[in-house]
Amino acid sequence: MSGSERAGDTGRVNGSRRVPVLARGVRLRTLDNGNQVLLKPEGIVKLNGTAAAALRLVDGARTIASISATLQRQFEAPARSIDADVVELFYRLHERGWIFFSLAGTRL
Repeated sequence: MSGSERAGDTGRVNGSRRVPVLARGVRLRTLDNGNQVLLKPEGIVKLNGTAAAALRLVDGARTIASISATLQRQFEAPARSIDADVVELFYRLHERGWIFFSLAGTRL
């Protein structure tokens, strides 16, 4: 499934309500050399700058749409491009079991 199909699956409405949350045992960490990684029970995942920026905004309260809007301002990038990249990132992480989604306004 392509990123555009994933973006179509969530759409603006669902993306505005989905809140990414790191799964149990998964943590974002900064190494001594400044690189950010995702620590998971089975190992470590190196992150590129964009993925690290998106994951730094995962706080259990911000929606995908809110994270995307923040990154659009931070990188001065077109909404369509950032939206597709953010949705792709979170759904790939979700497929691997490293994040899950709650709905905005619901308690975990």
